[in-house]
Amino acid sequence: MRINENFIYKIIAGQPVVVPVGEASKKLNGIISLNGPAEVIWKCLEKGMEYDDIVSAVKAEYDAETEVIKSDLDKFLAKLKAYGIVE
Repeated sequence: MRINENFIYKIIAGQPVVVPVGEASKKLNGIISLNGPAEVIWKCLEKGMEYDDIVSAVKAEYDAETEVIKSDLDKFLAKLKAYGIVE
């Protein structure tokens, strides 16, 4: 899985966000705010990490059950795919 090059990660006013650029900005108007776990996931995706490695990275940052992390990760990845943010 890789991030579509038309979406970039930025820190704006101290808040991590994803900004659509180029063709993506025509389809998705605005920015996407990332919470803490979503920011960890995004950084993992930027590094090209695999699913299980992303789960481990989130678990290392947040005290949560593995199954909860997997469920939340699945939902987040599904949203990213639906918007064409990850391919």
